[in-house]
Amino acid sequence: MVYLVLSLDYEVFGNGSGDVRRDMVEPTQRLLALCNEYGAKLSIMFEVGEYWAMREAEQRGLLDLGYSPTQQIEEQIRQAARDGHDVQLHLHPWWMGAAFADGGWQLHPEYRQITDLPRGMGTDGDLLSIAGALYQGKRTLEALVKPVCPEYSCLVYRAAEFWGQPSRELIAGMKKVGLVADSSVVRGMRQTDPVPTDYRKAKSAVGYWWTDTDDISQSGPVGEQIIEFPVYSALKPYICNFKWTKLRATLKRRQTEKADTNGHGMVEARQSTESLENVLKKLMSLHPMKYDFCKLSARDMIRGLRAARQADQSMGNGLGTPVVMLGHSKDFWNDRNLETFLKFVRCECEGKVGFATFAEVAKRIIETEAAPLTLTNEGDVRVSSK
Repeated sequence: MVYLVLSLDYEVFGNGSGDVRRDMVEPTQRLLALCNEYGAKLSIMFEVGEYWAMREAEQRGLLDLGYSPTQQIEEQIRQAARDGHDVQLHLHPWWMGAAFADGGWQLHPEYRQITDLPRGMGTDGDLLSIAGALYQGKRTLEALVKPVCPEYSCLVYRAAEFWGQPSRELIAGMKKVGLVADSSVVRGMRQTDPVPTDYRKAKSAVGYWWTDTDDISQSGPVGEQIIEFPVYSALKPYICNFKWTKLRATLKRRQTEKADTNGHGMVEARQSTESLENVLKKLMSLHPMKYDFCKLSARDMIRGLRAARQADQSMGNGLGTPVVMLGHSKDFWNDRNLETFLKFVRCECEGKVGFATFAEVAKRIIETEAAPLTLTNEGDVRVSSK
């Protein structure tokens, strides 16, 4: 049995530009409506850093948008949770300590990874530390969702831009605050700039593994560190990016980000799209093509699902094989292709392919494989005494 995990990075653009209502709330509403119609479940990866910054700017009376972005986010997240969808933690560290001044966001692009935060591992109360950012992110999401879903718990994290290496402090920080799983590995991904990342030796592109102490892409003893859910990908020539559905999403993103309706973007911060020079250099190289429901045609999503089902990654424990799909709220104009795909799964794959959330899969793994770990009534993870 394959379980599709539809994960959505819920955020504006990386440099602070974009409009919450246009680029987050409205596309996510369409996506949730499709999921509800076809029995799919969405795992919303909530970018908590920008939410904190927007909430503070609103409280200080600095944002004048004609609506409250944080209120719209909160209402959408709570309704999604009521409908059985999931909300988990995503964080771009450059939002830590961000301020709204002179009509724009003053971000910290020097904080590319959570391990770049200036106070190291730190403490739960220090947002400029690893433990503080993770702990406060977890608690923020639980404060938002638990009033409508008392059984909810924030258990899963995704790093900005999939930058999860080096991993030792990240893994330690996640364990410290009660986060049990990560979904930042894209098998085959390798880059040297701006953050060295190498997932070419990752265990698999589907399924899951318990990580070792030092690297989220490598497996270790069951139950000792954290669970890794890789984003499903396949190595293909980079030129495959030039299919119409993906080109349309990329061009639309460039156009929207460049227009910057509210004028809030920070020019010096990292842009969300690659330069033409880098694209030309990569044309004939192999590149991990992510299983992205915002950028793939229905035909390519169906082909990807068939390939995932053929992958030799049976868990051997009755849990099935999770296959993580990816999307971004600001990229979702792919309604027709996704609807065709969801209809195919429902009509043609009954009993072979289902839908699950990150939380559902993570809890089943813990209950089945991690005897020393238990879930408390509040949903947190604790180590049982022996």
